Amino acid sequence: MQDSEPMVGAGLKPAPTDIRTKVRKSLTYSILDGTGAATTNGIVDNYIRPFAIALNATNFHIGLLGTFSYLLTALAQLKNPDITEKVGSRKKMVVLTVFLQALMLLPIGLIPFLLSTPGVRITALIAFYSLYLLFGASSGPPWGSLMANLVPERLRGVYFGRRDRVIGFASLTSCFVAGGFLHLFTERILTAFMVIFFFGTVSRLISCSYLTRHYEPPLILKKEHYFTFFEFLKRARVGNFGKYALFVASFNFSVHIAAPFFSVYMLRDLQLSYLTYTILCTTPAVSGLLTKTFWGRRADRFGNLSVLRICASIIPILPLVWIFSQNVYYLFIIEVASGIVWGGFNLCSLNFVYDSSIPEKRTRVISYYSVVNCLAVGCGTFVGGILATNLPDFLGNKLLLLFLISAILRGIVVIAILPRVKEVRTVEMSWETKISFKIIEQLFQLIPLKRTRILSQMTESKKEKPKPASEK
Repeated sequence: MQDSEPMVGAGLKPAPTDIRTKVRKSLTYSILDGTGAATTNGIVDNYIRPFAIALNATNFHIGLLGTFSYLLTALAQLKNPDITEKVGSRKKMVVLTVFLQALMLLPIGLIPFLLSTPGVRITALIAFYSLYLLFGASSGPPWGSLMANLVPERLRGVYFGRRDRVIGFASLTSCFVAGGFLHLFTERILTAFMVIFFFGTVSRLISCSYLTRHYEPPLILKKEHYFTFFEFLKRARVGNFGKYALFVASFNFSVHIAAPFFSVYMLRDLQLSYLTYTILCTTPAVSGLLTKTFWGRRADRFGNLSVLRICASIIPILPLVWIFSQNVYYLFIIEVASGIVWGGFNLCSLNFVYDSSIPEKRTRVISYYSVVNCLAVGCGTFVGGILATNLPDFLGNKLLLLFLISAILRGIVVIAILPRVKEVRTVEMSWETKISFKIIEQLFQLIPLKRTRILSQMTESKKEKPKPASEK
């Protein structure tokens, strides 16, 4: 059978011709669905915090905006697998939650016109944004489980790399258009925000319409496939996937101590215009867009973990270099590098989860994995909000010290945990690949990681025989 031939169910045998046609159409619909979703994300992800700033939110409010959103999402994710099983269909669960997510943007855009008290406005924004993230996160595990059934294992890097490139362009376009719109209507900024959030609602509803056309392979769940969140945590302490989940959660905590405050730093402290802010926000999307296929192909050939190690080695440097200059052209170069390494990291981090779980357990594994990460992100933003308010000035700005703390914590996590994670697939590791990794490491002399240890770990992981799927 050719590698490009779709698989269904557990992915062990070729699908009949009519099923292959449905699968191919679904993969096309997934790109169209992702385009609509990315259009919305390009607006919300980049402009929810500028919107909060326009509502006179403080640094502490910015921290709370992420804290409550992700903590509520984490609690909801605990019941996500059970709700999906009661609904009886992963596709129905995805369609329902995406539809509800789209509706949450309407009241967000209307907040300035329905409420007048600043404190009440911020409270309403936190509440509706939390619901927006909750419904979006609830669609993630069943969608991931469904797509992992549709895309052959050895082509996941290529397919998701190409898909991410298309939807990345959509996200980039919507972010730039929204930023230009805000720049043109700065004097009526709250009305401008209402318009772009309404546009985000429409694009997410279009995304939802394509999700209804997906083919859903049959999936038989048995009693032995059930396990609780606490059983997941208990197994995670000793297994390879547990070490990986610990790494990603710790890494996300370290990242989100500072992540919400780059927008604050650019708009409030550097006093950048919305147009300049938009250009800097879209720059990572462009550089990530141009390298998605590159990372995807190498992940398929050499393993997701190899790409993760390279990208995670560079990410701790990114917040550190913000300290040295406020020049816009300098920040532009930083954002180019950020898009490249985060593109590879995000692509391969979820693919590693797909590789580490069997289809029958995948929805539950992704849900529990998301719970851990949402808790980590929520705690990170909360700690970041407190630090951003109480840290002493560093080079004339509190946020610069926050960026430094985030960089140090990221480096510690990479050094302490990532080398312990093993690849779960049998993949190629040639001398040429080792040399390539060595060249990349030499180009980034400041990478806070022991290079020889990384290479030896990667080599060992390729020699080890993968565990059966039931043990993953």
